[in-house]
Amino acid sequence: MADVSLYVFVDNSNVLIEGRRFAEARRSRKGKLSPYKDAGYDIDWGKFLYLLKEKDARAFVDVPVLYGSRPPAEDSVWNRIRDDGFDVKVFDRNIRNKEKGVDMEMGMDVAQLLYTVASPKTVVIAAGDADYVPVIDRAKGKGWRVEVWFWSNAAVELQKAASRFVPLDPHLEFLRLGGGAVS
Repeated sequence: MADVSLYVFVDNSNVLIEGRRFAEARRSRKGKLSPYKDAGYDIDWGKFLYLLKEKDARAFVDVPVLYGSRPPAEDSVWNRIRDDGFDVKVFDRNIRNKEKGVDMEMGMDVAQLLYTVASPKTVVIAAGDADYVPVIDRAKGKGWRVEVWFWSNAAVELQKAASRFVPLDPHLEFLRLGGGAVS
């Protein structure tokens, strides 16, 4: 690998919800994804960062950023995520309880990085929708390497746009909070 310095941006809800769909498919042994989710599946974000670092062969240039919806006041999950090493950016949900602002903020943060860091490095985007293709194209046009780490059901356009696409499916149990051991 040419560059081992990473800037990391994670869409928490996107990664978690799709992980729950994969966990449900495995639990039910149906083999294909459905709209149903395994609500008991949570991601150990510390293990996620370990995977990104590829057993410490790579390093984070800056604190990884995780984007998501504002949790209830008594929620301890976000504190745990901060303890795992993330800067957390939270957003209020709209009147229909839908998450708003995450994709745009994450894309803007990546774009800002492209214009403030003189020497291109590697950007990791953990999200699965094609909304990120323009920022990936812009990053690659400026000499950056862009990795997308997501489940195999990521938008095909996103997978093709990335310099490297890494499916999380093989790591489903390893990433489970309280799950598999570090390999």
